[in-house]
Amino acid sequence: MNHSALNERDHYHHGELRAALIARAIATIAQNGVEALSLRALARDIGVSHAAPMRHFATRTDLLTAIAREGVEALIGEAEACAAEPGLTGLAKLRAMTEGYVRWARSYAVYHLILRNQDVMRHADEALLRALHAYAELQQRTIAQAQSEGWRSNDPPHLLWLQVIGFTAGLAVVATDPIYQTPLHGQPSAADLDAAIAAFYAR
Repeated sequence: MNHSALNERDHYHHGELRAALIARAIATIAQNGVEALSLRALARDIGVSHAAPMRHFATRTDLLTAIAREGVEALIGEAEACAAEPGLTGLAKLRAMTEGYVRWARSYAVYHLILRNQDVMRHADEALLRALHAYAELQQRTIAQAQSEGWRSNDPPHLLWLQVIGFTAGLAVVATDPIYQTPLHGQPSAADLDAAIAAFYAR
């Protein structure tokens, strides 16, 4: 029997190899970007054979998709906590959800970057698509509540949703993408981001 395979099994039990690959992939992307990621390099970094990652991820895109699912699950948890806050109006929930999205993008920059990767979205599996759909449905339900309470009640709901997701996703990109730091003279402060969100929902 292959001694390398034995050592890998001894060292990584019950999904530990999968977790180690994901953790190392996140660190690699944070330091060098998505383009620097390869399964062979990850295997070398964590000390297993180059074939070992394929027990969990057949391709680089499969690994990125798994990380994206983790990110969306964290985002949904943040959004559900905002939407479940007792006593909040629909508008207050919407604002809190946008604040949560931007906070998530800043706190989990790698997840946010991967979700914007074209290969990940082109090859998204059913689990990732379901998670994204769940987030969209939560936004739409909260918009419906806000409209029922009088906020922009004459606007078509689907157009209002487009505005909300466009503003939310766009602000997260501005808050995290280095390309915007030069014209903005640095990364936007949390206070400025909150003020921008407040202004959007004041309309």
